[in-house]
Amino acid sequence: MTPERSGGETLLPLAFPIDLALTVASHGWADLAPWRWDPETGVLARGERIGGELGAIAAVQREPAAIIVRWDGFGANAGPEIIRRVERWLSADWDPADAVALLGEDAELIGRGGGRMLRCSTFYEDFVKTVLTINTVWSSTRRMAAALVAEPGGGAFPGPEAVLDYGEALLRGRAKLGFRAPTVISATRRMLEDGTIDRAGDGRPDHEYLLALSGIGPYAAAHCRLLLHDFSRIPVDSVVTAYVRERHASDPAAFAASRAAWGAYLALGYRLARLREKLDAAI
Repeated sequence: MTPERSGGETLLPLAFPIDLALTVASHGWADLAPWRWDPETGVLARGERIGGELGAIAAVQREPAAIIVRWDGFGANAGPEIIRRVERWLSADWDPADAVALLGEDAELIGRGGGRMLRCSTFYEDFVKTVLTINTVWSSTRRMAAALVAEPGGGAFPGPEAVLDYGEALLRGRAKLGFRAPTVISATRRMLEDGTIDRAGDGRPDHEYLLALSGIGPYAAAHCRLLLHDFSRIPVDSVVTAYVRERHASDPAAFAASRAAWGAYLALGYRLARLREKLDAAI
């Protein structure tokens, strides 16, 4: 007998200040499939696959200390996994106390619930989407992410085994990943073989391990570690380089040296400064 699939809703209490809208605004992940963000209603949603079932999970905030989690299309036993995924999206278990103490006035947005970068449901999805940002424009990153969700994901982001089954040729030709296809395939295979990620795509590889993966350079490794709460390095790409040149008449290395007081939270201080400027510009 097929298990009954249904919807539900629960309240997720927050141990630390988290502002859903500020988290979404932290970077561009919410613009990539299968995410859907409606700024008017404040609903963040996405398709997910749990235990072979394809459904949808949504999060919305009505009060500062909690998130409303809604879902549809999953069996009765999926609740704990649904909550685990939403907690990962929002870094609900990250304690910002040390960052606040070190960053001082630069940490003002953390008190308002900022400071967290939106994360995907697994490290593997964050990793692949980081690869999709290498040497390309944002419209191409969006197109590649959508292609992976449509096929081989079938409505949700594909796990590592589904990507390997899909293969390099289809990643190149149908999903249009181009030179990124062999990087994704070789890294996926190696991380699974080494046990750095599990079959679901969960894992916490360190910076040196990521740098040793074929096709992964300093930017991608730093960005992946940033999404694992390692804030010690700024993921330097063309956007960062242009920003520090235009805003601070500097280069990334000199900018980092000038912010040595931020210590292990260098990248977080940088992200908070960029977010503050983004919010100021919207006023």
